[in-house]
Amino acid sequence: MPCTFVGWQHPTCSGLGKGNIPEKEKVDPKVIEKYGGYGVDANGDGKADPFDIEDAVFSAANYLQSNGAAEGDLERAIFAYNKSDKYVSDILYYVDEYANRHEE
Repeated sequence: MPCTFVGWQHPTCSGLGKGNIPEKEKVDPKVIEKYGGYGVDANGDGKADPFDIEDAVFSAANYLQSNGAAEGDLERAIFAYNKSDKYVSDILYYVDEYANRHEE
């Protein structure tokens, strides 16, 4: 959601989180920092672009670590990302599957 990426403190953010954020501001790391968003310019091109794979992955990791993953609470972090117990269960299943395959 744009307001999560740019920051809920953005003056246009409320309700469902789409906001009315100008396109230029949606990718501006300084705007994102100002409004407390999770967007990250991972590849150093001066833009935090949610449609760039590097930026998107690092932004998602930033969100998850800020919501519990840094303390080891993956369940809380994943639930913050998608408020569905089924989604959390599914993701944790695949985390375990991945870990088990890489132990062999």
